[in-house]
Amino acid sequence: MNRLLAASLLISAIPQNAFAQDPALVEAIAPILQAEDRRVLDVGVLAQSLEHPEVTVRRTAVVAIGRIGSPDGITLLAPRLLDRDSEVVADAFFAMGLIRDRRAVSMIVDRLRASDTLTNNALVEAATALARVGGPDAASVLRDVIVGTGDIVEARRAQMRGTAILDSWRLGREAPTEALIPFVRDTSVGTRWYAFYSLTRLGNPAITEYALEAVRHQSPLLREAGARALSRRLVDSARMSHSTATSALVRLLDDDSRGVRVTALGSLAGFRDSSFAPNIIGRLSDADRNVRVAAASALASVGGSQAAEALAARVADNGEEWGVRQAALLALARVDPARYATASAPWAASQDVFERITAVNGWGSIPGGDAARYGAALRDSDPRVRTAALDAWRASSRGPSESLINAAQQAWQSSDPKLRASALQVLADTASDTVIDLLTSAWQSGDPVLRETALNRLVRLSGAERSFLTRLTTPGRRSWLERPSDPVLRGIAARSFPTLSARWGGVTPIETGRSMQDYREFAARFLLATENPRVTIDVESRGRIELELLPRQAPLTVANFLRLVDRRYFDNSRWHRVVPNFVIQDGDPTGTGEGGPGWSIRDEINRLRYDGMMVGMALSGPDTGGSQWFINLSPQPHLNGGYTIFGRVSNGYNVVPRVIQGDRIRSITRGAAP
Repeated sequence: MNRLLAASLLISAIPQNAFAQDPALVEAIAPILQAEDRRVLDVGVLAQSLEHPEVTVRRTAVVAIGRIGSPDGITLLAPRLLDRDSEVVADAFFAMGLIRDRRAVSMIVDRLRASDTLTNNALVEAATALARVGGPDAASVLRDVIVGTGDIVEARRAQMRGTAILDSWRLGREAPTEALIPFVRDTSVGTRWYAFYSLTRLGNPAITEYALEAVRHQSPLLREAGARALSRRLVDSARMSHSTATSALVRLLDDDSRGVRVTALGSLAGFRDSSFAPNIIGRLSDADRNVRVAAASALASVGGSQAAEALAARVADNGEEWGVRQAALLALARVDPARYATASAPWAASQDVFERITAVNGWGSIPGGDAARYGAALRDSDPRVRTAALDAWRASSRGPSESLINAAQQAWQSSDPKLRASALQVLADTASDTVIDLLTSAWQSGDPVLRETALNRLVRLSGAERSFLTRLTTPGRRSWLERPSDPVLRGIAARSFPTLSARWGGVTPIETGRSMQDYREFAARFLLATENPRVTIDVESRGRIELELLPRQAPLTVANFLRLVDRRYFDNSRWHRVVPNFVIQDGDPTGTGEGGPGWSIRDEINRLRYDGMMVGMALSGPDTGGSQWFINLSPQPHLNGGYTIFGRVSNGYNVVPRVIQGDRIRSITRGAAP
């Protein structure tokens, strides 16, 4: 077996590869990983790698150029559109889409017009790349693909058409909406769903007419798409009568599919009509616990005395799932604050810190703010409760009252960085010298949480930033002008405070703290592995979920995840975020959604898509992943190309949709489920 064939088998995930630990491949790939991780377009290394005889090396280099994102990468990628390996060509289209430089459009189109062979994978990536790059030229090409015109041969247009329809929403105002509309009645369920998805995300009101047909279709996928399209925003834009839309949505509340029921509840809630409370209340007894959660959330929007009574009864039902009771309690705060005061009292006094946090969060949704209640929560023994209390007080207040400011000043003296960051949000509300000095103190603390909060507040206050920057050059504030080691901070400045970013020298290179030997080990262990690692999640009262990790697509992310698994970082944590029919999310040991491991990793966007149950990294911005991750519960095309996919569910498909917020993870361990 020659080495080129062996590499091809490797990339195809066939677990026989005689050269898995080939030193030559390891040595070729390691510098590419380093360049990508540091986000540096190392032309010498990458240009040489793009001509390497091994397809593994060329593919790694092509994707690295896309992830680095420099416009200069377009020139390096252009020759790879003619690569002898079809997957390298597909990767080159993909990488051009990540860079989003409009010069790529003509290169992509010229390649599509050529008379040689292009695989389906390459054509799919070409369509997605055009949508990501955007602009009038890309939109024109995709329109031709969709309607069947132009000088790209029809056989290729046919293979690109579905993706072109699905990804057209990325084009925004330039999307060929009129060309999409006929496909909402296509004979293919998949194509119809693609058209519904794009037109709904584009907010095209024409879709509502076809939604009334879709909600009666035998495919639950289309019924769900129809329910989503009957949102109040689209119904009002189409000037459709509310009764027509809501009658269809009410019928869907009894649908056989949990996804359809959840989506119908969400759309019905948007009409904010309490006359639908009885219909929604019926779903509080749904056999599916996440439908019950969605029903509670919907009642928060429609309101009314019937909703309040039903929610209070659900909170008081100790036989109900904790996550459902939590959703009902938070909904009750919005519907009936007086009832909430009574219902939340046992939660506020609970030994369970998450019940105390829930009680505080509920008060945060009630306008006005209750200083006495927040004051009591700010004396809690757990800093997570105190932080939640200050955040909720700020959210519910009509302005920074004297009592809130006093509470924030006390919190600023805390040793807990998250509580201090919350205090900073209250205290740093003007561009006064006193506030700038306060932000400087937070910056000089060196704590990453405080630094990020201080920088975001500085950005908000800066206004005319050119003149504002001079205020940071005065004695005592010059630490702002020193380049921070954290690339996340440099990224915030690059996006929102360019003059400060210029003083810092931009985002790259990134100091990873890794040696070349580290990258050699990553290449050997992950990119050249013969089998994908697996982990098992043991969820209390639900069962086991098995994940297959995908190191060839995201080696650094997989390495980071396994590092945390081996440290037992995730054991005894809770699913802190569960959005029915969307995602379940874990990875924060604090259980609040604000925690992390103390470091961040680079994004490794890849060609995988959020269609089945995939495992992705949660982010608060580019390159901010750490320990929080999620599993999507239904197809979510808008996440594609934005969040690193590093695994997929391989067993326990029936367990995943049963998880509700607050469920405890006993453990995550290496190996397949028994």
